[in-house]
Amino acid sequence: MRKIMLLFITLLIPLLVGMGSGAPGDIPKTPKNFSVTYIDQSDISTDCTEASIAGKIFLEGKKGEGTYTVSFENIKSVIFLSKNGFLTGSIKMKDGGYVEIIINKDQKAYGRTKYGSFQIKLIDLKKMIFP
Repeated sequence: MRKIMLLFITLLIPLLVGMGSGAPGDIPKTPKNFSVTYIDQSDISTDCTEASIAGKIFLEGKKGEGTYTVSFENIKSVIFLSKNGFLTGSIKMKDGGYVEIIINKDQKAYGRTKYGSFQIKLIDLKKMIFP
């Protein structure tokens, strides 16, 4: 019984301390490399490569009862607005069109700068610009 308990604890400890979740500063790997400029609520601009949102290369949100996924390939810019507890993304498309969706404000945007990795919650963003 004692050996079983020791084995159980030995296997449980790595899970409790977060081992295997990646090193601090790691950013999610994506199938395609997108560059983006993140502008936060303080008007600080950060140019990044390897951009993603929660490890995905699309912006996802609700419009009515439906869920939209808009690929980074089609986005020119996104303006974020927090109002009444919701985060709205006004997306300007490369073809000139617009779409507005309600976004999960707790998701994080990621990227790599020339100094290291970068991450920011979407609620803290003012704008994203794709070159």
